Amino acid sequence: MIFLVLGLSFFALFPLFQSGFFSMHDFQQVTRLFELDKTLMGGSFPVRWTEGLGFGFGYPLFNFYPPFVYYLGEVFHLIGFGFIDSIKIVWGVALVGSALAMYFLAKEFFGKIGGVVAAVFYLYVPYHAVDAYVRGALAELFSFVWLPLILLFASRKKVITTGIFLGLLMITHNLIFLPFAGFYVLWVILINRQPLLYTFYFLLSTFAIAFALTAFFWLPSLAEKQFTLVDQFLTTGLANYQIHFVCPDQLWNSFWGYGGSIAGCLDGVSFKLGKPQLILALVTLGIGIWKKSRVPLVIFGLFGLAIFMTAEYSKFIWEKINLLWYLQFPWRFLEFAALFSALLAGGLFLIIRNFWLQLGLGVILIFGVIFLHGKYFAPQNYDYQATDTALTSDEEIRWKVSQTSFEYMAKGTAVKPTPQGSYTLDIVNYPTQKYLVTTGDFNADKIQFGADKFLLSGNSQTGAAIQFQIANFPGWKVWVDGQETVIDDNNKVKLITIAVPAGSHIVCGVFTNTPVRSLGNLISLSAIIGVGGYYLYARRRNKT
Repeated sequence: MIFLVLGLSFFALFPLFQSGFFSMHDFQQVTRLFELDKTLMGGSFPVRWTEGLGFGFGYPLFNFYPPFVYYLGEVFHLIGFGFIDSIKIVWGVALVGSALAMYFLAKEFFGKIGGVVAAVFYLYVPYHAVDAYVRGALAELFSFVWLPLILLFASRKKVITTGIFLGLLMITHNLIFLPFAGFYVLWVILINRQPLLYTFYFLLSTFAIAFALTAFFWLPSLAEKQFTLVDQFLTTGLANYQIHFVCPDQLWNSFWGYGGSIAGCLDGVSFKLGKPQLILALVTLGIGIWKKSRVPLVIFGLFGLAIFMTAEYSKFIWEKINLLWYLQFPWRFLEFAALFSALLAGGLFLIIRNFWLQLGLGVILIFGVIFLHGKYFAPQNYDYQATDTALTSDEEIRWKVSQTSFEYMAKGTAVKPTPQGSYTLDIVNYPTQKYLVTTGDFNADKIQFGADKFLLSGNSQTGAAIQFQIANFPGWKVWVDGQETVIDDNNKVKLITIAVPAGSHIVCGVFTNTPVRSLGNLISLSAIIGVGGYYLYARRRNKT
């Protein structure tokens, strides 16, 4: 059955086998991998700073943006694939992995044929195609993989494994993790039906493991968010959740396009959940009521909650829970609706006992949903000439990609609104060289700039003020002749500026770990050693 699921995934993967790369809303994917690779190869781990983004001034993207998919892409790059191909492989793993994960979860409750049907319904739900080939939201696309696995191991009452997958979800897409945590708690309470004390222990333990393993990411992300522009950008203007609710009729059918989300019901992108998904959800609900089967009823309840949160009817909840504002788009709850609708499709096989009837109905449903929805798994345009060189050039990263996202630049950076309702930097001149001598003189005899460090040596006759084309952020430290010096960033882009006296000097700058980053790293390292040690101990004990 696993090979059958793999084979049925082909129609969703076909565009990935084309040469070049395709168009999408979030065309930063190759750039992010390239920037992570530069910093990692410079000797920094975990990677936090990205040199080229932020119009070449840099900012700590991976201090705030979940890095998992790019570390996975880096694995493929290190074994010989180019940046574009590495990203496309991660894309394929996300699609196939989601189908396999759903198969294992649904098989647990509804048998092998029900598992295959659920896997196909999960993979070919239209919102999956929106993430893959319209939005290009790779992190959200990969989060589809973890959701079924978390529910599967929670159902098996595997504390550590569940905690690990919760942690993987957090460093894949922390915004999806926030609302999913609520669905996860409800799943454990309603599906496992254990005594209250055990349920509390299970939930507390799994969350503790997840948070400990990922402390290197979430701890500095929360503590240092205040030093960025993120609150100004991600919850206002076009990113305000209030203009992105889904109209109920859009779930049944909505225009398939490659545009964006706007207020009202005439979005340029589709939010359809799919007719087969909705019909089978209602059919399985009826079966659950008729058979008095608790599992389908619980799953339908979670499905209904996910649908409710996409619609404006839930606005009162969004208004009360400020953390949801960072989710930006209520239609992101369609991912959870897709999860539970796929399970409900598999649940249809609860009532059918005859193998041949199961097989016949399964074939009809599988090829029916592929026929109806497979056509959506295609990008709008394909650039067959796209190369790593073109997509990682300075011009591409600093001017094109940087325009689309710079919310993690330092707070205080000068910005101005655009007619489209977004923001851009309020400056005229962008960096054309690594540093400027703004006053005095400095003759350099050695210049070395890495992704998150630099070294400059030379002499000054009168003393000088040197401005590095690097945006200051907590963690940047500069030493002059081995002595830490004061950084002045009182300028429009918070650029690092230092003073050097007359004479010969060596200036060294490094993006270092702040205390909260060091603490997060220590907690994660300890958790990894602890979990690894436990598994080794358990394996040895089982052998004995």
